[in-house]
Amino acid sequence: MEEDRKFALDRRAFGKMLGLAGPAAAMGSVGGITRAAAAEGDWKAWIQAYFGKPVKIAVTCYNTSNPYFLPTKVGAEDAGAQLGIDQQWTGVPDANTVNQIQQFQQLVNTGYQAIVVIPLEADAWIAPIKKATDAGVIVVTANSDSPQSARELFFGQDLVGAAVAQGEMLAKLAGNKGKVALTNCAPGLLALDLRVQGAKEGAAKGGLEVVNVYNTNPADMASELSTVKDILKANPDLAALMPLCGPDTAAAGLVRKEMGLKQPIVGTDLMYQTLELIRDGHIDGTVGQQPYLQGYLPVMYAYQRAILAAPKLELPGGNYFMANEIVTKENVETFLVREKRFQG
Repeated sequence: MEEDRKFALDRRAFGKMLGLAGPAAAMGSVGGITRAAAAEGDWKAWIQAYFGKPVKIAVTCYNTSNPYFLPTKVGAEDAGAQLGIDQQWTGVPDANTVNQIQQFQQLVNTGYQAIVVIPLEADAWIAPIKKATDAGVIVVTANSDSPQSARELFFGQDLVGAAVAQGEMLAKLAGNKGKVALTNCAPGLLALDLRVQGAKEGAAKGGLEVVNVYNTNPADMASELSTVKDILKANPDLAALMPLCGPDTAAAGLVRKEMGLKQPIVGTDLMYQTLELIRDGHIDGTVGQQPYLQGYLPVMYAYQRAILAAPKLELPGGNYFMANEIVTKENVETFLVREKRFQG
């Protein structure tokens, strides 16, 4: 895991590692089509003329109703627009893995050359991804992973490493002593299991005692607020709060604001409400995982693999880790400007 954590690559490094200057440069005069001809015509039509059929890349998400994934959707759509391909954002709104897999199989059967999967249940995806890759479809995962599947790469956060950093940051704010409560908005999801693992490790390294991991309902903010209040009531001597999901983080900040509390809070993700609460002093910090790039980069990679026949990118564990984004009151204004684009 420590070796894996070294591979937090930016977009420029990604392109350099592939050895490609861009789609047009990579294609050059392949098949007798010159750069000049490409420049004169429509890029999308040119690619289809060369490739012989429409270029289709899809992203399927296990919870399209979750506002966290709006930047991911925009990132995928931006990549599709820049490449001039048929890019589809799809999935299910309710975390129904059976329905999502059925939809995935339809994408395979209708000629999608590459598919980015954002899965909920890791093991349930092993067989369908194997069937798709056997049929010649490039499959990668993003945000959450199915590491035992035949997916080619995972694009997302080193969830253990990020949570370790989160725990250590929180412990320092709490004076490296006392009790801390964690929250989990998706128990059983591999991504959250890894985050809980890292949070416990980071808190222990910083001298904090984890009293419990409390499950939350991210689809219901009233329930979130009630859960945070219940946590505080059950642990009156709590020294700090470590929410491990975006809605949990915002809820913790709202409760601290309402009740005039002083316990430090370091959470996760870049929900706009969270950023506003950091700006106003009700949350101390959050650890972002670059959701926009979790949509943008997989589509770009899948295109270069499926359409330009670029070599497979070999990374430890097949993990393309995004750099963590640590947001505090000192730098939150930059993120407020950037994330404004993704507000409704």
